Amino acid sequence: MEQDITIKQKNYEKASRLLGELFDADSDITEQINRCIQQYGACGFFKNLEVFDFSGDVFEKLQAVRMVLFGMGEEDMTAIEKHEEPKGGARL
Repeated sequence: MEQDITIKQKNYEKASRLLGELFDADSDITEQINRCIQQYGACGFFKNLEVFDFSGDVFEKLQAVRMVLFGMGEEDMTAIEKHEEPKGGARL
């Protein structure tokens, strides 16, 4: 059990570091991403981007990553944000 937690934590740290590098973000933003992923898990993090206190620029970049990861266009993401069913049938 402890090994599973350690593996997840290392994966979350790696994901946070990669997102920080992708965005050319400073270490504070990378750490913020890491804390959010640790708390919500990777899927929950991207589902709940709107509740985190990211700058507009970082939020837009994370939202773009979310759209790529889940294969959605902006129309589908807008529907999800409004708690509606996406037209493309995609789900988070």
